[in-house]
Amino acid sequence: MQQIAKIKQDKTVKPRLIWACLCVALLVSAIYVTVSYRLTADITVRSELKAMAHITSLFSNELSQVNDASEVDTLLNEVLLSAVNTPAFITVTTAQQQWQKNLLLTPTERSSLLQLIPGTEDNADPIELNGKTYLWQRHQTGHYVITFVQETPALDITLSFVAKRLLVTSIIVFWIAVWLALTLASLIAKRAEQVNESLAYIATHDSLTGLPNRLYLIELLENSLGPATEDTDTPVDEGCLLIIDLDRFKEVNDSFGYAAGDTLLKEVARRVSELINAPAELIRTGGDEFFIWAPGYTIEKAKTLSLEIVNSCNSPILINGLTVNSGASIGISHYPSQAENTAGLIVCADTAMHKAKAMRSGWQVYDDKKIADYKDILQLRAELSDALEQQQIILYYQPKVDLASGEVIGAEALCRWQHPRLGLLGPAEFIDLIEHSGKVQEFGRYIIAAAAAQASQWHTEGLLVPIAINLSPYNLLDPGLAAFIGETLKRHRLPPQFIEMELTENETCINIDYIQSALAQLRELGVSLAIDDFGTGMSSLAYLSELRVNVLKIDRTFICDLTTNKGHRAIIAAAITLSQSFGCDMVAEGVETQEQARMLYDMGCRAAQGFLFARPMPAQEFHALLKQQKPQFSVT
Repeated sequence: MQQIAKIKQDKTVKPRLIWACLCVALLVSAIYVTVSYRLTADITVRSELKAMAHITSLFSNELSQVNDASEVDTLLNEVLLSAVNTPAFITVTTAQQQWQKNLLLTPTERSSLLQLIPGTEDNADPIELNGKTYLWQRHQTGHYVITFVQETPALDITLSFVAKRLLVTSIIVFWIAVWLALTLASLIAKRAEQVNESLAYIATHDSLTGLPNRLYLIELLENSLGPATEDTDTPVDEGCLLIIDLDRFKEVNDSFGYAAGDTLLKEVARRVSELINAPAELIRTGGDEFFIWAPGYTIEKAKTLSLEIVNSCNSPILINGLTVNSGASIGISHYPSQAENTAGLIVCADTAMHKAKAMRSGWQVYDDKKIADYKDILQLRAELSDALEQQQIILYYQPKVDLASGEVIGAEALCRWQHPRLGLLGPAEFIDLIEHSGKVQEFGRYIIAAAAAQASQWHTEGLLVPIAINLSPYNLLDPGLAAFIGETLKRHRLPPQFIEMELTENETCINIDYIQSALAQLRELGVSLAIDDFGTGMSSLAYLSELRVNVLKIDRTFICDLTTNKGHRAIIAAAITLSQSFGCDMVAEGVETQEQARMLYDMGCRAAQGFLFARPMPAQEFHALLKQQKPQFSVT
């Protein structure tokens, strides 16, 4: 089973979250301990300083009442002995004399402490000496300056006690913070993983059909074709890559809107999904393009699957009450015989798909012997825009002949591409490219304008020959087509009966309800309507009365063996009778022998075209043909 392609996820999110939370917890604990310790120290110092200030104030009051300097020593002894029970000393200084009294301090300690005391009166920061902490007060009353220094063992005891309690508290707080950090990190990591999985699914799957997308395909192929690693499955021995491109998706989008196109894509995805089994996978890479990676498939097995897919896509799909036939072209490439890497496999399948479109064969297997042909097709596709802009698409004309009189009664305009590099190209070499290039409507208008201009020129010379134009049914989905034809006829001052629109029966039957309004608009203009290749479709009788056309053109398939195939003669006879019943003219295509022409005339067909009378020719040659006075092609 292939590994599911995913966005590469960052697996270090959870560890980094945990470490971040632990660092925050440690920082919070450190800040808590530091602030608590400093706060306790400040409170204790202030309390001690307040007591010392009280003693200093009492001593100052007593000192202010002393009249004899000899009484100062007595007062100092009384204060230290009665109010102080820790190592301390008091000095009283005047300008002429100094008194001092020590309690449990040596003269050296006292001298050192005096040197450490700042000279300002209001600075009462603790001072350190020999590992002991001392607080001091300096106060001036009258001409006396009192300096009181006292060791504060209570401060050290208090801070030691608080430090122990804070350590225990900080450990508790830290472990609570750790627990919260782990819980929070786990929740965040889990949520991040869910989001990553959702984003990975969105990034690797198509939102419309739910199928995997191109990112998924690339990783899938890399895993399947590359060497085995810890993160990938065992590479396959062989497999086929199929590219599926819908033939008429753009027409559906342009005609019915994007909602209808979405419906078509979902239905095609559903149908194709039912035709494949694991480990084969269906992937949509965008637009109307699908891929199938089928590991273990041989070319023959891929051909069988392609045929099933083409048949499924050719089955009618109901969209907004209308029956649509999407059609499909499939390209097949094989690993490892045709390509051994992802890019090569995709290019080969894409090349084969374009070949299938050009040949209208439904599917094609990549053939490296025909790679030059494939490149030519791709090059022609790129040159289409220039062909229209530079008017390289020209019209050849094939006459329609009255079998009774031999007179030319009309012409069918057939397009050719006067390619500057490849010479004159027939429609089989580029029409399919136009239909799948998004230029169908532009091309249709181009041909209509060219044919109308030629018909107008002949009309002014008195050569009253209608010109029939092969029009794609998808041109009828152009909402401005009728208006464009009307303006073109008006600009050339050409009566509408000199323009005839030929529609292929197979294609016309797809959206008959939708295009009826377009056909009605053309009939209102006075333009003639014809069904080309009549008899090859599956719904001729059902739709003929609805279309209300002027001409039926029996397909050349029934003409080529007319003299030997009784079945085809019966079909032609039925078509002639049917045309007469509906009041339509009948034209036989592909007449190549005098015997065929005579038999058609005897069966009741009055008009024909084919190589017996003339091949398609440039406008100048056709003009010369029309100038001849006597009939050239009579079979009577």
